[in-house]
This record gives sequence, C-alpha cells and structure tokens, in this order.
Amino acid sequence: MKNRKILYTALSASLLLAACGTDTSDEDSDKQPIENTDQATDPGTDGAEATDSDTEGTEATDSETEGAEDTEGTDEDATNEEEATNDSDSAADSSETDDTSALEGATETLSDEQDFKIQVLPTYKLVSEEPGRDILSHKEHDDKFMVIGTMQASETDFDKAVENMKETLAATGTDASPVELTDKTQLPTNKDLEKVQAYRVASTEGPITAMIFQKNDMIVRVMMYDNTDESYYKEFLNMAETIEAK
Repeated sequence: MKNRKILYTALSASLLLAACGTDTSDEDSDKQPIENTDQATDPGTDGAEATDSDTEGTEATDSETEGAEDTEGTDEDATNEEEATNDSDSAADSSETDDTSALEGATETLSDEQDFKIQVLPTYKLVSEEPGRDILSHKEHDDKFMVIGTMQASETDFDKAVENMKETLAATGTDASPVELTDKTQLPTNKDLEKVQAYRVASTEGPITAMIFQKNDMIVRVMMYDNTDESYYKEFLNMAETIEAK
C-alpha cells in the first residue's frame, strides 16, 4: 500500500510537471504573435520609406523629362536664331552686290566723245566737254559734279594712272597729301570692278574724291566735287559704278 502511494505520488508529480511544461509552452506560443506584431511595425516603416523612394524616383523622372523638354526648346531657339542670322547675312550680301534701288528711274546715257555709257539719275545731266572729259552735274546745283575719263586697259599702266590721279587731286585741294579711302561704305560694291582705289582731299566747298577702277578692258577715272555734308557722294558713286563700254 505504501508502495502504491509512492508510485501514485511520483506519477502525479510527473503529470503535474508535464502539465506545467505544456502550459508554459502554450503561454510562450500565445506570447509569440505579440512579439511578431511588434516586429511587423518596422516593415511598415520600411514600406513607407520605399514609397518615398518611389516618389523621389518619379520626381527625378519628371525632372529629367522637363530637362529634355528644356533642351529641345533651347535647340529649337538656337536653330531659329541661326536661320535668322543666315537670313540677315544673305540680306547684307544682297545689299552689297545689288544696289539697283539707288538708281531707280535712271536713264542709260551715251557719252558723245568717249566710248562709254552710264545710268544717269533724273536730277543729273551728262555733258561731253572734250574727247577725254565728260561732266556729270546736278541740274540745280551745277557746282556739284563728277568728271569722267576713260582709257583702254590694254594701253594704260594702272599704277601710273593712279599716281597721275593723286597728283591732280593734290593740286585741287587744300591738303598736301590725299588720304586713301578704305571704308567699304565709301567704295563701290559692284563685283565687276577691279583694282579699285580712291583718295580724298579737303577743300573750302567740300571734299573732292578721286577714284579709279578697271571694268573689263576699260579703266575709269572719276573726280567727285561734293559739299561739306557729302550730300551728293552716294549718288555719284552709284552712277559711276554703272559706267561700261558702249
């Protein structure tokens, strides 16, 4: 009987211990989801950070798109500016090579004594004084005029003709030495003219300009008598450029 009690007591203790162990395990199991719940909070934060990263990526993509659009706009503006520049350059070239508008209404006039013809504006007249000298003067202001002389290039030394012109010019003005004109606005723009040289001296009435050039087989020498405001120089120059053989 004593042995049974001991056995029963031992068995009860074993069952109790086993029960305690089971309960402890169950409690641990019950507690585990709570720990997992706490740990699950962090991934949520990571997810938010991922969302922010995606947002930043989207903003970067938008920025790149805007940058590409800005680049396209800049390229288009540069192209338009280049085209405008080319158009402007073409217009400038055209104005330099074609100044026919300045001679609107001019009449082709033949020299009576020399072998040339010239486009004469309505306010001017051409008079031949001698075989090597024609006078193109303003009809209302005949003290403003241009003397025209022509020679055959094959029979003339151009350099000597230039020196002779400079000596004549120096004798008519108040300056001892004529000054060469290099400003393009004061020189002919006709591409058919060769070896163009021009010089100027001052006088009390206004500047006197001498110019010499070759056009085909003809050498042309002119002397222009202007007023102090140079009111007639451009018209003289434009008409001189039209001189050519008959």
